[in-house]
Amino acid sequence: MTELGNRLKEAREAKGYSLEELQGLTKIQKRYLQGIEEGDYSMMPGAFYIRAFIKQYAEAVNLNVDELFENYASDIPKNQDDHMPTQLSRVKTRGSKNTSTAFRFIPTAVMAVFVVGIVALAYVLVQSFMSADGDEPQGNEEVQQEEAVSLDQSDDTEQAVEEEPAEETAEEDVEEEPAEAEEEPAEPETPALEIENAGTEGDTTNYQISSSEELTVTINSDSTWVGITDQSGNQLVDQMLSGSEELTFDATDLNWFRIRVGSAPGTTVSINGEQVDFGATDIITQNMIFEVQNPS
Repeated sequence: MTELGNRLKEAREAKGYSLEELQGLTKIQKRYLQGIEEGDYSMMPGAFYIRAFIKQYAEAVNLNVDELFENYASDIPKNQDDHMPTQLSRVKTRGSKNTSTAFRFIPTAVMAVFVVGIVALAYVLVQSFMSADGDEPQGNEEVQQEEAVSLDQSDDTEQAVEEEPAEETAEEDVEEEPAEAEEEPAEPETPALEIENAGTEGDTTNYQISSSEELTVTINSDSTWVGITDQSGNQLVDQMLSGSEELTFDATDLNWFRIRVGSAPGTTVSINGEQVDFGATDIITQNMIFEVQNPS
């Protein structure tokens, strides 16, 4: 067993995790976890996966990853990318040089097409303005006469309206007052969602929810494992989230449920759009237990 493996095993046992439980948290096969503790990496795919598995193991048992990699660098295989051959790098450089030469003429071609387009547009606009100036309006006198007749008719119409008896206007103003609308009974207000922190003990925080609405749990995380169980211990959700992935869970029919988060940093839990803060700020793996009370 290496010093790194011994350090990880001690942290796991201090958390009270078995290899099976750690497998559930990290989603890493038990034989790989055991190989890390024993310093035997022969069954693993490569150095990249070994380093990634060690990082997930350390985060699950609440160890500082950077400090761990620095103190036990001799026990951790290095990526093969750190020793890339120089000849391969030179071949790539030649290829990029040829590519840049080929693209050197693209800006000139684009500029030429742009200039030709502007010249063509200017020509079309000039021809359009010249055509508009050459067309003389016809029949201006007839149009003016028709407008004068229309104005005279409108003046006569306005005078006729002003001379109508005032009695008709009075009759129009007298209207029956509309009957007052009966007031509809107000609908009872739905009790607002209330979430109360009932106390934190270690990595477990209890919450009390008071609401008769539907309960929708939303979990966002950069990288974590999420497990949701009911009061009988039934596993309702067992999922790994990564890359700001979102998980939505309907808890409307549950009176009690537990959310277990493998990595609290970078993870948010919301119920009906209201974010619920973790009880402990210095613990990576946390449990959130919710008791639902429906007000009468």
